[in-house]
Amino acid sequence: MLILMHVKKKIVLVEDNPADVLLAEIALQNLNCKNELVHFSNGKDFVSYIPEANLDEISLVLLDLNMPLMNGWEVLKFLQTNTLFSKLPVVVFSCSSAEHDVSSCYALGANAFVRKPTDLDTFDEIMASIISFWGRTNIRASYA
Repeated sequence: MLILMHVKKKIVLVEDNPADVLLAEIALQNLNCKNELVHFSNGKDFVSYIPEANLDEISLVLLDLNMPLMNGWEVLKFLQTNTLFSKLPVVVFSCSSAEHDVSSCYALGANAFVRKPTDLDTFDEIMASIISFWGRTNIRASYA
């Protein structure tokens, strides 16, 4: 399945596991996705980047929950407290499927919660769905 993005926007991946970062990179290559992948290995670095970023260029944020320095829940709380940042589409991408984790993330403003798959084919399929919707189909308000 090929997905061609019409507008080059950034996909922000906030993930501390190098293997998951590599899987995301491979999946995006397999999808022929032209979006720039911007990676942060912890929430603290991502939160430092956001005020300086052009938010209109960010297609979506893929957010892991369990990270050092600042975890995914803390990132969601930070984004929720600022109305400008709260417009960012955030897809929590986690190994967890615990009901408490899912409901807590939605309560903190996550737009979606997706469980990380364990094999590459399924990873590609899930990434294709995420990128297709959040990168191509979803229409969101401008930051201007």
